[in-house]
Amino acid sequence: MKQIDNSCCLTIVLCVYNAGKYIVETLESLRNQTFKDFRLLILDDHSTDASREVVRRYFAENLWATPEIIEFPENHGTAYLRDYALRHCTTQLVMFFDSDDIAKPEMVGKLYAKLRSDPDLIAVSCYCNYMDADGKKLNGGLFLGPKTKTESLTKAAAGKMMFMPIQTLFRREYALRAGGYRQAEYFPKRKDGIRYEDMSEDVDLWGRMSDFYREGKYIVTLPEVLFLYRKNTNSLSTGFAKARVMGQKLLYIKANQLRRRANLPELNFGDYWASLSLWKKFNFERQNLGAYFYRKACFAWVKRRLIATAWNLLLGGICSPLYPLEKYRANFRKKSK
Repeated sequence: MKQIDNSCCLTIVLCVYNAGKYIVETLESLRNQTFKDFRLLILDDHSTDASREVVRRYFAENLWATPEIIEFPENHGTAYLRDYALRHCTTQLVMFFDSDDIAKPEMVGKLYAKLRSDPDLIAVSCYCNYMDADGKKLNGGLFLGPKTKTESLTKAAAGKMMFMPIQTLFRREYALRAGGYRQAEYFPKRKDGIRYEDMSEDVDLWGRMSDFYREGKYIVTLPEVLFLYRKNTNSLSTGFAKARVMGQKLLYIKANQLRRRANLPELNFGDYWASLSLWKKFNFERQNLGAYFYRKACFAWVKRRLIATAWNLLLGGICSPLYPLEKYRANFRKKSK
Protein backbone atom coordinates (compact mmCIF):
# COMPACT_ATOMS: atom_id res chain seq x y z
CA MET A 1 0.00 0.00 0.00
CA LYS A 2 1.20 3.50 -0.81
CA GLN A 3 2.36 5.13 2.39
CA ILE A 4 0.55 8.39 3.06
CA ASP A 5 1.37 11.50 5.06
CA ASN A 6 -0.64 13.38 7.65
CA SER A 7 -2.68 15.11 4.95
CA CYS A 8 -4.58 11.88 4.30
CA CYS A 9 -8.28 12.52 4.89
CA LEU A 10 -9.69 8.98 5.10
CA THR A 11 -9.59 6.32 7.83
CA ILE A 12 -11.15 2.86 7.54
CA VAL A 13 -11.99 1.39 10.94
CA LEU A 14 -12.40 -2.31 11.70
CA CYS A 15 -14.05 -3.07 15.04
CA VAL A 16 -13.11 -6.68 15.73
CA TYR A 17 -14.69 -9.20 18.07
CA ASN A 18 -14.07 -12.92 17.50
CA ALA A 19 -13.60 -12.52 13.75
CA GLY A 20 -10.49 -14.65 13.44
CA LYS A 21 -12.16 -16.96 10.94
CA TYR A 22 -12.99 -14.17 8.49
CA ILE A 23 -10.77 -11.15 9.05
CA VAL A 24 -7.96 -12.14 6.66
CA GLU A 25 -10.48 -12.26 3.81
CA THR A 26 -11.77 -8.84 4.86
CA LEU A 27 -8.26 -7.38 5.02
CA GLU A 28 -7.42 -8.82 1.61
CA SER A 29 -10.49 -7.11 0.16
CA LEU A 30 -9.23 -3.80 1.54
CA ARG A 31 -5.74 -4.51 0.24
CA ASN A 32 -7.20 -4.90 -3.25
CA GLN A 33 -8.93 -1.52 -3.31
CA THR A 34 -8.22 0.56 -6.39
CA PHE A 35 -8.21 3.65 -4.15
CA LYS A 36 -5.34 3.14 -1.72
CA ASP A 37 -4.83 6.42 0.13
CA PHE A 38 -6.41 5.50 3.44
CA ARG A 39 -5.33 4.78 6.96
CA LEU A 40 -6.38 1.58 8.70
CA LEU A 41 -7.44 1.53 12.35
CA ILE A 42 -8.15 -1.86 13.95
CA LEU A 43 -9.87 -2.03 17.34
CA ASP A 44 -10.05 -5.44 19.03
CA ASP A 45 -12.87 -5.57 21.60
CA HIS A 46 -11.19 -8.17 23.83
CA SER A 47 -11.76 -11.08 21.45
CA THR A 48 -11.82 -14.53 23.03
CA ASP A 49 -10.75 -16.33 19.84
CA ALA A 50 -7.49 -15.93 17.92
CA SER A 51 -8.43 -12.63 16.25
CA ARG A 52 -5.54 -10.65 17.74
CA GLU A 53 -2.95 -13.27 16.75
CA VAL A 54 -4.42 -13.59 13.26
CA VAL A 55 -4.23 -9.82 12.68
CA ARG A 56 -0.66 -9.55 14.00
CA ARG A 57 0.51 -12.48 11.90
CA TYR A 58 -1.25 -11.16 8.80
CA PHE A 59 0.51 -7.80 8.90
CA ALA A 60 3.83 -9.40 9.78
CA GLU A 61 3.55 -11.36 6.54
CA ASN A 62 1.82 -8.70 4.39
CA LEU A 63 3.44 -5.28 4.37
CA TRP A 64 0.91 -3.40 2.28
CA ALA A 65 -0.15 -1.27 5.26
CA THR A 66 0.99 -0.22 8.70
CA PRO A 67 -2.27 -0.14 10.63
CA GLU A 68 -2.83 1.29 14.06
CA ILE A 69 -3.99 -1.61 16.22
CA ILE A 70 -5.60 -1.05 19.62
CA GLU A 71 -6.49 -4.02 21.82
CA PHE A 72 -8.94 -3.37 24.66
CA PRO A 73 -8.38 -5.23 27.96
CA GLU A 74 -12.12 -5.79 28.40
CA ASN A 75 -15.17 -6.01 26.18
CA HIS A 76 -17.03 -2.72 25.70
CA GLY A 77 -19.41 -3.34 22.80
CA THR A 78 -19.98 -1.87 19.38
CA ALA A 79 -21.20 1.62 20.31
CA TYR A 80 -18.26 2.22 22.64
CA LEU A 81 -15.68 1.16 20.05
CA ARG A 82 -17.26 3.16 17.23
CA ASP A 83 -17.41 6.29 19.37
CA TYR A 84 -13.84 5.73 20.54
CA ALA A 85 -12.69 5.48 16.92
CA LEU A 86 -14.68 8.56 15.93
CA ARG A 87 -12.95 10.66 18.58
CA HIS A 88 -9.55 8.97 18.19
CA CYS A 89 -9.28 9.51 14.42
CA THR A 90 -7.81 12.72 13.09
CA THR A 91 -8.84 12.41 9.45
CA GLN A 92 -11.66 14.37 7.86
CA LEU A 93 -13.43 11.26 6.57
CA VAL A 94 -14.17 7.98 8.35
CA MET A 95 -15.70 4.68 7.29
CA PHE A 96 -16.42 1.65 9.45
CA PHE A 97 -16.19 -1.76 7.81
CA ASP A 98 -17.37 -4.97 9.45
CA SER A 99 -14.55 -7.42 10.12
CA ASP A 100 -16.29 -10.32 8.33
CA ASP A 101 -17.54 -8.56 5.18
CA ILE A 102 -15.87 -8.29 1.79
CA ALA A 103 -15.37 -5.04 -0.14
CA LYS A 104 -15.39 -5.00 -3.91
CA PRO A 105 -12.17 -3.43 -5.30
CA GLU A 106 -13.88 -0.21 -6.40
CA MET A 107 -15.89 0.37 -3.19
CA VAL A 108 -13.71 2.90 -1.36
CA GLY A 109 -12.84 4.81 -4.51
CA LYS A 110 -16.45 5.22 -5.61
CA LEU A 111 -17.66 6.30 -2.19
CA TYR A 112 -14.76 8.76 -1.87
CA ALA A 113 -15.36 10.25 -5.32
CA LYS A 114 -19.05 10.70 -4.61
CA LEU A 115 -18.49 12.34 -1.22
CA ARG A 116 -15.88 14.72 -2.64
CA SER A 117 -18.21 15.72 -5.48
CA ASP A 118 -20.34 17.98 -3.24
CA PRO A 119 -19.36 19.72 0.02
CA ASP A 120 -22.99 19.52 1.14
CA LEU A 121 -22.91 15.71 0.99
CA ILE A 122 -21.94 14.49 4.48
CA ALA A 123 -22.35 10.71 4.16
CA VAL A 124 -22.55 8.20 1.32
CA SER A 125 -23.25 4.48 1.40
CA CYS A 126 -23.99 1.78 -1.17
CA TYR A 127 -25.92 -1.42 -1.74
CA CYS A 128 -24.68 -4.88 -0.78
CA ASN A 129 -25.46 -8.52 -1.48
CA TYR A 130 -25.73 -11.22 1.17
CA MET A 131 -23.40 -14.19 1.57
CA ASP A 132 -23.52 -16.99 4.11
CA ALA A 133 -20.98 -17.87 6.80
CA ASP A 134 -18.96 -19.81 4.23
CA GLY A 135 -18.92 -16.98 1.70
CA LYS A 136 -21.53 -18.49 -0.61
CA LYS A 137 -23.95 -16.10 -2.30
CA LEU A 138 -27.41 -15.77 -0.77
CA ASN A 139 -30.48 -14.22 -2.29
CA GLY A 140 -31.09 -10.66 -1.24
CA GLY A 141 -29.08 -7.83 0.18
CA LEU A 142 -29.45 -4.32 1.56
CA PHE A 143 -30.85 -1.82 -0.94
CA LEU A 144 -31.60 1.09 1.36
CA GLY A 145 -31.20 4.85 1.58
CA PRO A 146 -32.06 7.96 -0.47
CA LYS A 147 -30.37 8.06 -3.86
CA THR A 148 -30.56 11.81 -4.59
CA LYS A 149 -30.11 15.09 -2.74
CA THR A 150 -33.78 15.98 -3.17
CA GLU A 151 -34.92 12.61 -1.87
CA SER A 152 -32.58 12.86 1.11
CA LEU A 153 -33.60 16.39 2.11
CA THR A 154 -37.29 15.60 1.71
CA LYS A 155 -36.98 12.45 3.79
CA ALA A 156 -35.02 14.24 6.50
CA ALA A 157 -37.47 17.14 6.71
CA ALA A 158 -40.32 14.67 7.16
CA GLY A 159 -38.54 13.00 10.06
CA LYS A 160 -38.05 9.70 8.22
CA MET A 161 -35.40 7.32 9.51
CA MET A 162 -32.18 6.89 7.55
CA PHE A 163 -31.47 3.19 7.07
CA MET A 164 -28.03 2.57 5.61
CA PRO A 165 -25.33 -0.06 6.22
CA ILE A 166 -22.52 0.73 8.65
CA GLN A 167 -20.25 0.68 5.58
CA THR A 168 -20.85 4.39 5.02
CA LEU A 169 -18.18 6.98 4.31
CA PHE A 170 -18.96 10.15 6.25
CA ARG A 171 -17.57 13.50 7.29
CA ARG A 172 -16.30 13.09 10.85
CA GLU A 173 -17.07 16.73 11.72
CA TYR A 174 -20.81 16.20 11.32
CA ALA A 175 -20.84 12.90 13.20
CA LEU A 176 -19.18 14.66 16.14
CA ARG A 177 -21.55 17.63 15.91
CA ALA A 178 -24.44 15.14 16.03
CA GLY A 179 -23.10 13.72 19.30
CA GLY A 180 -21.37 10.58 18.03
CA TYR A 181 -22.53 7.12 19.03
CA ARG A 182 -24.75 7.20 22.09
CA GLN A 183 -23.44 5.31 25.08
CA ALA A 184 -24.82 3.25 27.95
CA GLU A 185 -25.85 6.24 30.06
CA TYR A 186 -28.72 6.89 27.64
CA PHE A 187 -30.31 3.49 28.22
CA PRO A 188 -31.37 1.10 31.00
CA LYS A 189 -29.00 -1.69 31.92
CA ARG A 190 -30.30 -5.21 31.37
CA LYS A 191 -29.41 -8.20 33.52
CA ASP A 192 -29.00 -10.44 30.44
CA GLY A 193 -26.08 -8.32 29.18
CA ILE A 194 -27.80 -7.09 26.01
CA ARG A 195 -26.74 -3.51 25.39
CA TYR A 196 -29.34 -1.07 24.08
CA GLU A 197 -26.55 1.20 22.89
CA ASP A 198 -25.27 -1.51 20.54
CA MET A 199 -28.60 -1.98 18.76
CA SER A 200 -29.01 0.03 15.52
CA GLU A 201 -26.37 2.47 16.72
CA ASP A 202 -25.67 3.37 13.10
CA VAL A 203 -29.33 4.19 12.35
CA ASP A 204 -29.33 6.45 15.41
CA LEU A 205 -26.26 8.34 14.18
CA TRP A 206 -27.46 8.69 10.57
CA GLY A 207 -30.76 10.06 11.88
CA ARG A 208 -29.05 12.70 14.01
CA MET A 209 -26.70 13.58 11.15
CA SER A 210 -29.74 14.02 8.91
CA ASP A 211 -30.75 16.91 11.22
CA PHE A 212 -28.25 19.00 9.25
CA TYR A 213 -30.77 19.12 6.40
CA ARG A 214 -31.57 22.55 7.85
CA GLU A 215 -28.10 23.60 6.64
CA GLY A 216 -28.63 21.99 3.23
CA LYS A 217 -26.52 18.94 4.14
CA TYR A 218 -27.63 15.52 2.96
CA ILE A 219 -26.93 11.77 2.93
CA VAL A 220 -27.20 9.42 -0.07
CA THR A 221 -26.72 5.81 -1.08
CA LEU A 222 -25.08 4.79 -4.35
CA PRO A 223 -27.52 2.35 -5.99
CA GLU A 224 -24.71 -0.09 -6.70
CA VAL A 225 -23.58 -3.28 -4.93
CA LEU A 226 -20.07 -2.56 -3.64
CA PHE A 227 -19.62 -5.08 -0.81
CA LEU A 228 -20.77 -8.46 0.42
CA TYR A 229 -22.49 -8.71 3.79
CA ARG A 230 -22.03 -11.94 5.73
CA LYS A 231 -25.15 -13.41 7.34
CA ASN A 232 -24.83 -16.25 9.83
CA THR A 233 -27.12 -19.00 8.55
CA ASN A 234 -25.84 -21.58 11.04
CA SER A 235 -27.72 -20.16 14.01
CA LEU A 236 -30.45 -17.71 14.83
CA SER A 237 -27.90 -15.08 15.78
CA THR A 238 -30.47 -12.48 16.72
CA GLY A 239 -32.48 -14.28 19.40
CA PHE A 240 -35.87 -13.14 20.58
CA ALA A 241 -34.64 -11.00 23.50
CA LYS A 242 -32.03 -9.25 21.36
CA ALA A 243 -34.51 -8.67 18.53
CA ARG A 244 -36.97 -7.18 21.02
CA VAL A 245 -34.37 -4.73 22.32
CA MET A 246 -33.53 -3.73 18.75
CA GLY A 247 -37.20 -3.13 18.01
CA GLN A 248 -37.56 -0.97 21.11
CA LYS A 249 -34.47 1.00 20.16
CA LEU A 250 -35.78 1.69 16.64
CA LEU A 251 -39.07 3.01 18.04
CA TYR A 252 -37.10 5.24 20.38
CA ILE A 253 -34.89 6.57 17.56
CA LYS A 254 -37.96 7.31 15.44
CA ALA A 255 -39.78 9.10 18.28
CA ASN A 256 -36.85 11.36 19.08
CA GLN A 257 -36.29 12.16 15.43
CA LEU A 258 -39.88 13.37 15.14
CA ARG A 259 -39.47 15.37 18.35
CA ARG A 260 -36.37 17.09 16.99
CA ARG A 261 -38.26 18.03 13.80
CA ALA A 262 -40.96 19.55 16.00
CA ASN A 263 -38.31 21.44 18.01
CA LEU A 264 -39.14 19.42 21.12
CA PRO A 265 -36.51 18.10 23.57
CA GLU A 266 -35.57 14.44 23.20
CA LEU A 267 -36.78 11.89 25.75
CA ASN A 268 -34.56 9.43 27.55
CA PHE A 269 -35.44 5.82 26.87
CA GLY A 270 -37.19 5.22 30.19
CA ASP A 271 -39.49 8.22 29.82
CA TYR A 272 -40.24 7.33 26.21
CA TRP A 273 -41.21 3.74 26.95
CA ALA A 274 -43.34 4.80 29.92
CA SER A 275 -45.19 7.27 27.68
CA LEU A 276 -46.46 4.57 25.29
CA SER A 277 -50.05 3.40 25.55
CA LEU A 278 -50.85 -0.22 26.32
CA TRP A 279 -52.21 -0.59 22.78
CA LYS A 280 -48.99 0.64 21.18
CA LYS A 281 -46.95 -1.67 23.39
CA PHE A 282 -49.20 -4.58 22.44
CA ASN A 283 -48.76 -3.85 18.74
CA PHE A 284 -45.01 -3.63 19.18
CA GLU A 285 -44.89 -7.03 20.91
CA ARG A 286 -47.10 -8.55 18.22
CA GLN A 287 -45.00 -7.24 15.35
CA ASN A 288 -41.73 -8.13 17.05
CA LEU A 289 -42.91 -11.68 17.67
CA GLY A 290 -43.98 -11.97 14.05
CA ALA A 291 -40.56 -10.80 12.84
CA TYR A 292 -38.91 -13.37 15.09
CA PHE A 293 -40.97 -16.21 13.60
CA TYR A 294 -40.18 -15.05 10.06
CA ARG A 295 -36.47 -15.09 10.86
CA LYS A 296 -36.80 -18.61 12.24
CA ALA A 297 -38.57 -19.61 9.03
CA CYS A 298 -35.69 -18.23 6.95
CA PHE A 299 -33.10 -20.17 8.93
CA ALA A 300 -35.20 -23.34 8.72
CA TRP A 301 -35.50 -22.87 4.93
CA VAL A 302 -31.74 -22.55 4.52
CA LYS A 303 -31.38 -25.89 6.31
CA ARG A 304 -34.23 -27.36 4.20
CA ARG A 305 -36.37 -28.08 7.26
CA LEU A 306 -39.65 -27.68 5.39
CA ILE A 307 -42.09 -28.42 8.19
CA ALA A 308 -40.35 -25.97 10.53
CA THR A 309 -40.33 -23.40 7.72
CA ALA A 310 -44.07 -23.72 7.12
CA TRP A 311 -44.91 -23.66 10.83
CA ASN A 312 -42.89 -20.53 11.53
CA LEU A 313 -44.31 -18.79 8.46
CA LEU A 314 -47.80 -19.52 9.76
CA LEU A 315 -47.01 -18.12 13.20
CA GLY A 316 -45.35 -15.09 11.67
CA GLY A 317 -48.35 -14.47 9.43
CA ILE A 318 -50.71 -14.58 12.38
CA CYS A 319 -48.64 -12.06 14.34
CA SER A 320 -47.54 -9.68 11.59
CA PRO A 321 -48.92 -10.41 8.10
CA LEU A 322 -47.32 -7.36 6.41
CA TYR A 323 -43.78 -7.91 7.64
CA PRO A 324 -42.62 -10.00 4.60
CA LEU A 325 -43.68 -7.24 2.22
CA GLU A 326 -41.75 -4.64 4.20
CA LYS A 327 -38.62 -6.82 4.22
CA TYR A 328 -38.94 -7.56 0.52
CA ARG A 329 -38.98 -3.85 -0.31
CA ALA A 330 -35.76 -3.30 1.62
CA ASN A 331 -33.84 -6.53 1.01
CA PHE A 332 -34.96 -8.23 -2.20
CA ARG A 333 -36.09 -5.62 -4.68
CA LYS A 334 -34.07 -5.09 -7.82
CA LYS A 335 -31.35 -2.51 -7.38
CA SER A 336 -31.58 0.58 -9.56
CA LYS A 337 -29.61 0.67 -12.78
